[in-house]
Amino acid sequence: SRGRAWSDTELALVDRIGGAYAHAWSALHAARRKGAGELLQAVRGHRGRALLIFLCLALMFLPVRQSVLAPAEVVARDPVIVSAPIDGILKTFHVQPNARVNAGDLLFSMDDTVLRNRYQVAQKVLAVARADYLRASQKAFTDERSKGDAALLRAEVEQKSAEVSYTADLLERVHVRAMRNGTAVFNDPSDWVGKPLTTGVKVLSLADPLDTELKIWMPVEDAINLEAGADVRVFLNIDPTSAISAKLTQTSYEAEVTQASIMAFPLLAAFTQDAAPPRLGLKGTAKVYGAEVSLLYYLMRRPLAAMRRLFGL
Repeated sequence: SRGRAWSDTELALVDRIGGAYAHAWSALHAARRKGAGELLQAVRGHRGRALLIFLCLALMFLPVRQSVLAPAEVVARDPVIVSAPIDGILKTFHVQPNARVNAGDLLFSMDDTVLRNRYQVAQKVLAVARADYLRASQKAFTDERSKGDAALLRAEVEQKSAEVSYTADLLERVHVRAMRNGTAVFNDPSDWVGKPLTTGVKVLSLADPLDTELKIWMPVEDAINLEAGADVRVFLNIDPTSAISAKLTQTSYEAEVTQASIMAFPLLAAFTQDAAPPRLGLKGTAKVYGAEVSLLYYLMRRPLAAMRRLFGL
């Protein structure tokens, strides 16, 4: 900002003053770090190194609570499974996914073309059998040999009548209705309509949206010893900053393949908070707590497991 150039004399003075300022600044900065410097100086000694090693070893035996992170999902606690009542093709849905239904409401219908034709044919066959039986019965009054034919025709009428009743019962099962109040939980209807189904295949479930629990998939590689009553904290994806408390209610000894194509143990946990439970279908991450272990085991558990798999120890 000066109007005229600096002379050599002035530059020499500025250089001398800058060196003095730098020396003073360095001295003041070193004084502020004196405590840390003394600690580092102490560590450089044999006694300091021994103390540091002892502290690190003592820290490794510090008890910590073992825990594992696993994906979790909010599911119905006591759902009613609605399955295909007969072998056939699903024709249409009468409700939308996650719709509220009442007991007796129509849920879905199966295609009844084949069954309706079977019912009509069975009725006609039954009518013919009854006519033959009636003719044989009337003839038996004058012909003794016709009595035996009448008995056989009567048994045939009973058989055809049973077939008609069975087909009529199947026709009544074509339309599936809700067995209780709840929410219809299923995927996109277009994934089901026109799909051939066998008897017993799950189509949807009826769940109470206020009666939910937490389903956790604990990967096999992260598995720890867990017992019923263990503490669980879940962080839902819609609110990852808030934790919801739960208690483990059920563990499994058999791993299953999840939708992510990994082997995991299914766990169930009940929510312990007084507020309304989360709604069905929400997903997040659950932290499941186990027994207390040393910090050394907590840090080295997975590396040791990897070494065992690698070297077969």
